[in-house]
Amino acid sequence: MATDDMLASLGIDHLIAADPFGRDEEGRLVDPTGARVVLAAAESTRGFHRVLTTEETGAWSAAMKAGGHGCGQKIAARLDATLTGMDKPVLSALPLEACLTLLEHHFAAHGWGVLKLDLADAAEHGIVVARLEHSYFVETLADVDDFVDPVLAGILQGFFEHFSGQSLGCEEIACARRGAAHCTFVLTAPERLATITPLIGRESADALLARLRQ
Repeated sequence: MATDDMLASLGIDHLIAADPFGRDEEGRLVDPTGARVVLAAAESTRGFHRVLTTEETGAWSAAMKAGGHGCGQKIAARLDATLTGMDKPVLSALPLEACLTLLEHHFAAHGWGVLKLDLADAAEHGIVVARLEHSYFVETLADVDDFVDPVLAGILQGFFEHFSGQSLGCEEIACARRGAAHCTFVLTAPERLATITPLIGRESADALLARLRQ
């Protein structure tokens, strides 16, 4: 069954509506869960990046990943609350494919990029791979020669931790800003990620994934 059809069979397909945003009673922009959405110019992201990178080495990555982690958890929690209000199972009780589809649509609807989640290594190796095309941060920070998607790594980590109930790590292991065909993220146990972290940026995504499969 196609994942969109699966959501329709579960009665939650409106959560991936073609027009994902509406207005609340005060006229504020909100997503299908009722969470407020604020639009901001790309220049605000560039300015924030300049401030953090000037302030301290690694500040952009640390601050944005931490913020993304909290955001990912809140996205999942809001979806759980919405599902509960509809008398539907929460994320942890839905088919995994349905959860991934909701997250992929959330990324696209909020303009972060086109996300595809790959479970091919999940059962045997405990690895989930996420590939992202048209990253907002890659396109916005066009003059930066570095990995630029820590907030998205944080979102993936927070979302997966919420519905899996496990402590996870997520790292971007290839970035289109550094010449890769697309941005690649890997989710697995934190102690396993620690074995490849020093090699990120020095080896390709395929080489790093091969190390994790050993």
